[in-house]
Amino acid sequence: MYKGFLFFHVFFAMVWIGGMVYSLIVYRDGSEGALRRSLLASWLSAVVLFLTGMWIWHSVRVDFTENTLFHIKLFLFGIMVLNLVYVSLFLVRKGLVRHANHFLWINLLLGVLVTMIITYIR
Repeated sequence: MYKGFLFFHVFFAMVWIGGMVYSLIVYRDGSEGALRRSLLASWLSAVVLFLTGMWIWHSVRVDFTENTLFHIKLFLFGIMVLNLVYVSLFLVRKGLVRHANHFLWINLLLGVLVTMIITYIR
């Protein structure tokens, strides 16, 4: 069961970070419709990452409870989710899509930092 949760956790982390890389580097000046679809994948990823992460933490890796870097990772994930909320519920709804790239860059950098942290403490 642990391996299944871990697979979904890693897969959806790749979906979220990969989507940001694609949006920022490959697709660049995409349409609002493409951004909306990308945000849907990001929301799904955030929910799955939260649920699988909590299960892994509380069922398998209870040792993370005392790890400061793990709590920093959780804090950074929270900032990423708040960024996602801001882009989805404010920028896109107000038609300010051109400003979304700044927040995508922030989330991409935070996502890379989170990946570095979790790789280090594993």
